[in-house]
Amino acid sequence: MTDTQNVNTGTAAKAAEQTVKLRPTLYIGVGGTGMEVMMRVRRRILNASWGSDNVRLENLSQFPIAQFMHFDLDQGAIIDSGRAQTEDLQYNLVKFTDDEKIVESFDIEKYSRDDASLSRYPHIQNWLPLTPRKIRELGIDPAKGAGQIRSVSRLYFFDKYPKTRDKIRSKLNTLKAGLSRDDMLRKLNLQLDTSKFRIVVLGSVAGGTGSGSFLDMGWLSKWVASNEVEAADVELMLFLPTGYSSANKARTEANAYAALMEVESAMVGHSKYVEKWDDYDRPQLASKPYDEVHLIDSGNLARQHTDNMNDVYSMIADTLFEDFRSADFANRKRSVAVNQRQHKIHMFAPPVPTGRFGDMKLNYSCAYSAFGQSTLDTLGRARYDEYAYSLAADMLKAFFGVASANPAANRASEKKRDAFMAENMNLNLVPFNNLPEFSAATLKNPEIRELNTEFMDLEIVDILLRSGQNGVEVDIAEETRQRVSQRISEISIIDREQWANEVRKTMQSLMRDVIRNTDAMADTAEDRVMRRRKALFESLKKDIESRLYLYLDNHEQGGFEYVISLVEQIKDRIENANSGITLQLKNSANRYTAIKDALLTYEYEKQLKDLEETKGKGLLAIFGGGNKEEQARAVLDNLRKDIANILSFHLRAKAALEAIELMQDISNWLGNSLGVDESGKTIWNGVMGDLQSGQESVIDMMKRLDHDREVIHQQIRTKHATLQIIETEDVKEREIDPRLMCEWAAEAFKDFGGSKELFKILVDPDQQTPLLLKIIRMAERRLVIFEQNDQEEDALYKALENMSVVERQNVFTEWLQRAMPWVDAKMGGDFTPPPDRFKCFIGVNGADQFSKKYKHELTGCIPSGLGLNAQALSIVETGEPGRAVCYVELSGIPLTILRGIETWRTSYRKESERTPLHTHIDSTRFKHPYAPTPDELNSLADDFKCYLKAVMLGVLKRCDVPGLIPSGQYEFAVARGDVRRLGNERGFRLNGLPQTYRDNIYDQVQQKFKSLSDANLTMLIALVDHYEREIYTPRLVQNETGAQVEHVGFACAIAKELKKELIELAERKEIPQELIERAYELTEYREEMEKWAEVLKDSDEDAYQDEIREPNKGRRLKWVMNMSPSILQIHEQLLVKNSMADVVPIATFAMPGMTPPPTPGAMPPPILQQPQYQYHIAINGQNFGPYPHSKVVEMLQQQQINSATMVWREGLANWIAIAQCPELAIPVPPPIPSIPPILQ
Repeated sequence: MTDTQNVNTGTAAKAAEQTVKLRPTLYIGVGGTGMEVMMRVRRRILNASWGSDNVRLENLSQFPIAQFMHFDLDQGAIIDSGRAQTEDLQYNLVKFTDDEKIVESFDIEKYSRDDASLSRYPHIQNWLPLTPRKIRELGIDPAKGAGQIRSVSRLYFFDKYPKTRDKIRSKLNTLKAGLSRDDMLRKLNLQLDTSKFRIVVLGSVAGGTGSGSFLDMGWLSKWVASNEVEAADVELMLFLPTGYSSANKARTEANAYAALMEVESAMVGHSKYVEKWDDYDRPQLASKPYDEVHLIDSGNLARQHTDNMNDVYSMIADTLFEDFRSADFANRKRSVAVNQRQHKIHMFAPPVPTGRFGDMKLNYSCAYSAFGQSTLDTLGRARYDEYAYSLAADMLKAFFGVASANPAANRASEKKRDAFMAENMNLNLVPFNNLPEFSAATLKNPEIRELNTEFMDLEIVDILLRSGQNGVEVDIAEETRQRVSQRISEISIIDREQWANEVRKTMQSLMRDVIRNTDAMADTAEDRVMRRRKALFESLKKDIESRLYLYLDNHEQGGFEYVISLVEQIKDRIENANSGITLQLKNSANRYTAIKDALLTYEYEKQLKDLEETKGKGLLAIFGGGNKEEQARAVLDNLRKDIANILSFHLRAKAALEAIELMQDISNWLGNSLGVDESGKTIWNGVMGDLQSGQESVIDMMKRLDHDREVIHQQIRTKHATLQIIETEDVKEREIDPRLMCEWAAEAFKDFGGSKELFKILVDPDQQTPLLLKIIRMAERRLVIFEQNDQEEDALYKALENMSVVERQNVFTEWLQRAMPWVDAKMGGDFTPPPDRFKCFIGVNGADQFSKKYKHELTGCIPSGLGLNAQALSIVETGEPGRAVCYVELSGIPLTILRGIETWRTSYRKESERTPLHTHIDSTRFKHPYAPTPDELNSLADDFKCYLKAVMLGVLKRCDVPGLIPSGQYEFAVARGDVRRLGNERGFRLNGLPQTYRDNIYDQVQQKFKSLSDANLTMLIALVDHYEREIYTPRLVQNETGAQVEHVGFACAIAKELKKELIELAERKEIPQELIERAYELTEYREEMEKWAEVLKDSDEDAYQDEIREPNKGRRLKWVMNMSPSILQIHEQLLVKNSMADVVPIATFAMPGMTPPPTPGAMPPPILQQPQYQYHIAINGQNFGPYPHSKVVEMLQQQQINSATMVWREGLANWIAIAQCPELAIPVPPPIPSIPPILQ
């Protein structure tokens, strides 16, 4: 987690342990496993109480020090296992937003539409092990995931690289911005280390998406962090395959083994796994993708196992969540990695058979760690939550007035209904006594006399006759009377003879102004009444709705049950066939119409007739006497009244009819029955339906609370792999006044704007969660106050004290066993970690008290045989009563100790024959993560030794085809003209020589070896020595004293073994040591080696770089012997001292069967052996031979054949001309000169 510590301190005292404060953290989940853990961490953040005020977060945006990012192909992975989205109270709060995920459609076809598709993306083509054709054959649906094919996931990563890079950058910048939220950090009591950030990548090696992208994600996160923040540690939580065996066991194990090969190579450093992700960015990538790698499995060191991966997800989430606490336990736990880093920088070298391999080191990275966490819990918190949910349901019941024990007690009465309708719907009963004046003759009719009596009408009729604009209202009926009066007044000033006629015209005109007919174009009084009715409907709806919500808010007499009963009675009052409002209004309309008709029939027509009589010498004039003018005007005034009454009563009838329609509209708006449901309950629409839905929603919420409370109740009695429940008494329930609960709920809901806004939330399932959380949080706050007042003893101490010593020891033993690091490893064999690699912290409320009481018992319960001892155990403070947490971490372990890794490799071998398992086309760049058995090691050593000889002697030749993947491949002549590529050195290191060609290679190497002369053997010894010293130079490692010691790698050890065997053979052949030393000298300079050896192009990349020493200068290229017979023949001359080489012509050593004369005073060189080739000669299309070398030379000298004659021998791929065969193309040596006589 911090800079690497210097571990080469000798016997100096260890540096004081560092304390790591809480760091802003970005969690990146790759694949479904990452999602599972992150969802659980998010829930814990929301459900925790923070700070001294026990603050509960309403959403994750209030937690500024954690950001999340989900990277996946599977678009269906949206919620943690064991939960249903529709029933999850917190789903909308914990689900990943679009800003937090890269879970998108993937157009894989653009890389596979045709065989040339991939060539357009060379930065992908150079690593992708899948061809376009193979992708098409697999038929992968990316929306459902990577199909357990790791390279598909990596292809998705490259495809989404720009978005992934920008998302990481955005999240880190959000974390930086969150550091300025001092108020929130203080409120949550979070003490931050702002100098460094933390990135945690979570994924498994078993599946597709996570297994195929976790390495790229690590390198990318490191690179982006280096540019965006001051410093950051990047950690990996890597889940092993054991827990995923139900999802195609063979494939998950094979994927896991391939992934472990890759991570092993990556954590050694400089693996060149990735250089860039697109054609634009040129990232400067770190040598390793991660600072810390934590291994996680479904079994632990104490052989505790779980079949349910949810247990493991929960343990990891608990462990990660603890890092957000600021107590001593969290501080110490966070500091383990930095203080244990000294154990992760070394390599693990398992023991090897020293008889053969001596001090050879097979190096495996110890960069890995494992941890476990187990909890002793009295479940006081869970029981507290259970009671909080129950209290929240009671608060909802009290606030909304539902599910009461006596629903009839909260039902609206008829009196309250009538008062509501009178006040809010203008349905007050008012007497109508503004009756017309009928003549005495008309009143003799009993029906007319009955009509002309006072009766009760409804206020709404008068309201509908009011119209106005800009806030000024007028009475339409009164306005009509005034128009009648005005028109009659206008008639009274014209010629009296025209009065009757003008009255008729006026009556018709006024009727057109008042009454709507189909031909009318102008606005009428009836239209104004209709518009008034429509406007009043909208106004009444608002008033009624507002008043209903006021009743909902009136928690003493209102509530859902009251309001629903009120609406039901309003509808009945409107629609009742015997006594309803509409019936009453219909009676009023009929009565107004009857009065209008009586006036028209009995009064209006009679008055018109009388007006006619006042003209000229009519009867009225003759018999009436008096002034005809006065009589006419009296009749005209009566007509003024009658016409006004006729039109007025017509409008009142119209208003009554419009009131009926208005009441029907209101009734329909309030709701109509749509039938009954399966339980026989009436189904409503309209306001009644909304109220009914709201009531049902509240009841459903209460059911959800009851359901969640039941889930908590079940969890209280369910043991998990890392949770031990200690039974205690249930939380004491309290008698609380419903009115007080109603006040608490009102306080919780005050930010929602009252019942009207709450009602909208109630009927929207997506918005119910915040409402429920509000009520739950309020219930929790109230319970906290009760707890503070009670001040009871810590339930954990009380429970432990009530146990016997034996019971307590059993609890402690099981607790510590479950807290052992959750990695199933073989301990005590080749790898036994020293005690200082373990750290064990027990976090508890009242650490000093707990230590005094129980530490002695705890130390006796530590699992034996693992390396953990009492000195590694520390008891530290958490400040959380009722529970104790034990955290154990083991640092510096190699992958080779994983139990089951050999089985995983078996699956790897099987599955690799079907579909590529690696995320790179060159699988030879990766190393096996486990140590071979002695038999396997011996077999690999034999094959590698044979490989070295095959390369040096030309049996395996470097393939010159450019751009091959993997690079550095060798080819082998299986038969004449049949040359095949076999792989590269790393492939032979991994798996030995190919079984198909192994015996053939051994045979050809043996044949070559047997054909070597003593001089050839001597030069071969020098070449092997060169490999040992210069090609596979042992790596220098600094020990605890600061001294550098050699770590001999596998290749170097085999070169040593080969050299030893060859020297022993030379001793048996009595080859002088001086010649061997001379041969060694010939390897020191390039110009000397070029005389007898050839360079293998780019062979400096063959060896594992972590095994060999970095070269001092230049490239470390392999050399192989030039197996040309002419060159083989000069080996002896090269071995002669320089003084001899100056006197003796080299050509003399090339004569068949001859030994060069010794120089005076010099030791004679050993006899050289001629090549043992047998030659076939083609003359005129016929094959002759085979002939030995001497015979062919003789035929050349006698000119029986010439240099153009075609020849073939073993080792040649095809027939060639003699001139092209080096050993046959040499000139015939001159005769040996005579030796001069000795001078006297």
